[in-house]
Amino acid sequence: MSTQAKIKAASEFLSDAPPGEVKDVYEDIKAIVEDDDDVVTGLGNAFQVYNTAQFTTVRVPSSSKAVIISKYNCIGPGKFFDSEIGKSFSVDYMSLQVSDVEDHESLSDNFSSIAKDMSAYVSEHYPDPSAYGVYPQSSTDDVALVIVGNKYSPSNFWNGRWRSSYKVNLSSGLIEGTIEIDVHYYEDGNVRLTTLKDIKTDFTISNIGSIVKSIASAERSYQEQVNREFGGLSDGAFKALRRQLPVTRSKIEWGKSIGTYRLGQDIGGGRANTK
Repeated sequence: MSTQAKIKAASEFLSDAPPGEVKDVYEDIKAIVEDDDDVVTGLGNAFQVYNTAQFTTVRVPSSSKAVIISKYNCIGPGKFFDSEIGKSFSVDYMSLQVSDVEDHESLSDNFSSIAKDMSAYVSEHYPDPSAYGVYPQSSTDDVALVIVGNKYSPSNFWNGRWRSSYKVNLSSGLIEGTIEIDVHYYEDGNVRLTTLKDIKTDFTISNIGSIVKSIASAERSYQEQVNREFGGLSDGAFKALRRQLPVTRSKIEWGKSIGTYRLGQDIGGGRANTK
């Protein structure tokens, strides 16, 4: 097999790595190719695709906020921005090391209000380590909102990730985006659930605070659909990716609704696959 063929095959494995397991997959690939430097260094593009698609987070010096890297805040090869902290920076996709930190335009008043609402919403409904991003787009009326919720429990043989992204148009009141869920179980077997749900909703143009409320409503509705259709997911896995109620509310007794595995059904208009 040629070097390019090896890189292509290895990149496909890497791009399909389950949540929290990309380093394990990478180490397995290195073992398989016997640390072939040409193959290992050739995986840089695969790491770029994986980390931006999976909303991987990095730490920017002088900021305590976990910053997402995604296509929505990419401003050049390996270069990203976060207007909430007012910085742009470069990222090494393989090591996730941040460099070349520079000042960047901060959020406008409207977008700052949205960021405040997003911070409160994510803190209440998503576990650590989770993150959000508010990214102004090329049009002054458009902003991208991104959320990632991670829950890793390797000692219990499962890992999971919730990703949601939305394009919001302030002049039309439209919100369009997707919710993606990826949960991997690997105790005495290998079961993986992935779902993709398209979201289209709206908000009251005169009330900027209704944007995150509309998103919260859409996500709550989708979570309830998944809970009904996939009641067989074990306690603590999918349900740990996003809290159905804020931390200040009463707990849901998930154990009463746990049944047997049913991981192959269409859910609420989304698409589900098992691997």
